[in-house]
Amino acid sequence: MMFMLNNLVKTTLGASLLAASAFASAAVIPYGPQNDVAVSTVTNDWGWSECYSATYATPMGTTVDDELANCSGDYLMLAARRTGSDVFEVLAAAGWDDVLTDTGAANNDVTTTANGAEWYYADGWSWGFAGLGDDVNKFECDTAAASERDRLCWHTLNGVGGYRAGSYLGLNNSTDWEKVILVANAVAVPAPATALLLGLGLAGLGLRRRNK
Repeated sequence: MMFMLNNLVKTTLGASLLAASAFASAAVIPYGPQNDVAVSTVTNDWGWSECYSATYATPMGTTVDDELANCSGDYLMLAARRTGSDVFEVLAAAGWDDVLTDTGAANNDVTTTANGAEWYYADGWSWGFAGLGDDVNKFECDTAAASERDRLCWHTLNGVGGYRAGSYLGLNNSTDWEKVILVANAVAVPAPATALLLGLGLAGLGLRRRNK
């Protein structure tokens, strides 16, 4: 009887730990704009996948349909880095709908507040983010607070690239900078203790059934 119990507990605990490990591999969604983050941290440790990259000189066109053609996930991350660099100058992430909410093709101060950042998007205007609570000056890209590193802006215009990577502005024709889009899926991450208790509960249920 004790041998059977030991085997049952070991099997159940093993399955519980595997389940906990699978849950723990869910993507990390960073809060607010981040600076100087290694690309390997984002892709290997945080679990994000790059789905688009191009130099700042590359126009996006009036929509981002082509840029997002290979992107699929619950969350979007916009990031900028020097061409070939293994470190992102600036990045931020939020839910797909928040990042793409239409805030108007006009020089307004309208943004979507999500996950610690102010987001804006409009066809034929611009796409980007600023720090939580920050005002933006969308003409067409954000020119406000030139020294702040927590801002990013790309034009959504025909024939125009750029524009901003943190405190670096006027990058419309730059091949020294890259714009990068990444995607991730996120699921609830249960505490390991929860999975362990669940496993012990299942073990107890199995033992009770064997005793009937």
